[in-house]
Amino acid sequence: MAQSAKTIEKILVVDDDPEWRQFLGDVLGPRYTVVAAASDEEALLLARAVHPALIFLDVMMPEGKDGFTLFCDLRKDPKTRHIPVIFLSEVNSATNSMFDADVLKSYLGASPAAFLEKPIKKDILLRTVQGVLGSRQD
Repeated sequence: MAQSAKTIEKILVVDDDPEWRQFLGDVLGPRYTVVAAASDEEALLLARAVHPALIFLDVMMPEGKDGFTLFCDLRKDPKTRHIPVIFLSEVNSATNSMFDADVLKSYLGASPAAFLEKPIKKDILLRTVQGVLGSRQD
């Protein structure tokens, strides 16, 4: 009798910094399939193609669109609007701002699943991912 294999959920990591893509891959890789994008264009293509369960999104990216604009693009697309997004960024410390999920809802018209500051501890990262993926309504 064949056992039902649990599908491993995919997480898309969008960050221009290869060290952060590697860190997230190392932390999340044992539990999830991690796909990485270094640009907004690559992120949109991958989000539509691989249908991730979750997207990690940096805010400050030097090429193309910033993470806030990319978030809005993801929300406008029927193929990606349902995917929860966690912002993981240094934007608050870099700009002396106080962005969080509630502030972003009024600013962007939609709220991300979470807003985390870099650097982040592995246990907080994993706990946040498990909370977001566990709270989804399938």
